[in-house]
Amino acid sequence: MRRVLLLAGVALAATACAGSETAPSSTTTAPSSTTTSSTAPTTTTPVADPSTSTTAVGATSTEAWGTWTLILDSIRTSAPGAEEQAQEIAGGLEGAAVLHSNDFPSLNPGYWVVYWGAFQSGTEASNWCADQPDRFSCYPRYLGPDISPLAADDHALLIDGQALVVVDVATGERLKVFDPYFNGDGMGVGRMALTPDASALYYGVGFEDGWYACDSSRGQVWRLDLAFGTVTIVASGHTPAVSPDGRWMTVLLSEQCLPDPEAPDLWVLTPTDTVVLYNLTTGLPVEAGRWSVGLPPTSYEDPHMVVWVDWRADSQGLLMVNNAGNVFEVSLGGRAILDAGPPVVEGVNGYPLALVGDTLYISRDETPDEWGGFDLIAVDLATGAEGEVITRTVGWAQAAADTTRTRLIWGSDTRAGTAGSDFAVEDYVGGLAW
Repeated sequence: MRRVLLLAGVALAATACAGSETAPSSTTTAPSSTTTSSTAPTTTTPVADPSTSTTAVGATSTEAWGTWTLILDSIRTSAPGAEEQAQEIAGGLEGAAVLHSNDFPSLNPGYWVVYWGAFQSGTEASNWCADQPDRFSCYPRYLGPDISPLAADDHALLIDGQALVVVDVATGERLKVFDPYFNGDGMGVGRMALTPDASALYYGVGFEDGWYACDSSRGQVWRLDLAFGTVTIVASGHTPAVSPDGRWMTVLLSEQCLPDPEAPDLWVLTPTDTVVLYNLTTGLPVEAGRWSVGLPPTSYEDPHMVVWVDWRADSQGLLMVNNAGNVFEVSLGGRAILDAGPPVVEGVNGYPLALVGDTLYISRDETPDEWGGFDLIAVDLATGAEGEVITRTVGWAQAAADTTRTRLIWGSDTRAGTAGSDFAVEDYVGGLAW
């Protein structure tokens, strides 16, 4: 393995080294929606289905909550004979039945819905759509009490081995397990960014062989709908960061594609030089602006290369860190050059992971000649002083701030925790979002 695409420093390497015997399904999209291609950048707007938004609770349903089903048709309850129409449609397909959408907060109210089957995941459900008659629409929907699996403040997302898990940070209880989205051969998942309403997760994806072509070397940003389990490729780049108010997202991108000096006819270099700003208020990301460094980097070791960016708690400013460990402040309405002003702090020695208030948490290998030994260290941005948080971890240190940028969750190897408690995971910590 010559190198791995730089998505989020050590987080990518930990995931890529795990490997898998099966390649992933890169996207899982409802058949009635637009399916994205595997080439970034891609932005698609899914077709709005009549049962896809959060609603008030209706009558208690006799169906088992916490399962997925396939929606074949839906008729407004206000339509004359709506229930009878739905029953007639269901009668034409063996195994189909009818439910009232008011019974499920995860469905839009006011519809008689023809559905078929009960599944453990959205992926499993959508795989059955190909076997359904063409005259029906067919898309997976979650049947449950709430479309957001992270409705509570003490719930976090954690990559545990190959699975994405919702955990209670106070007890470590596994509340929900998503499909193993992170199990492809050579596939690496970088930084994860949760929206404040806990409806979606953005994360960077790269592949070991990504250095052969410009687009694949730049990486991709995927969006996981946490209500319905569907995945959409939304941008080119890596290391997404969502603002605490949920209005904006930044993505790191290389606007260069340079021949690799080691093999110029085969490999390319795409050192990160740009921060792309996206507007999230319309649903899927819409590009709203760009900042770039003053002197474009020419290699992955170039001190001007951008390695990390995150939002201030007020959602009006950003902190950018480059390869030299210099931290720069950037405001939404400010200068176009990322590193034009004086740095807030110079020479931070470690990879940035999370920002909480005026504290930047970094990971640093204190034993470079040995496997392991990563420390999680707090850097005071006002003074540049360091304070050790977790010492001598055996594997990659992980950390993430909550969506308000006021609390930290950390993880390493088989344990994760907050300031109040820590807990064991089943496999290993491959990523965190809170």
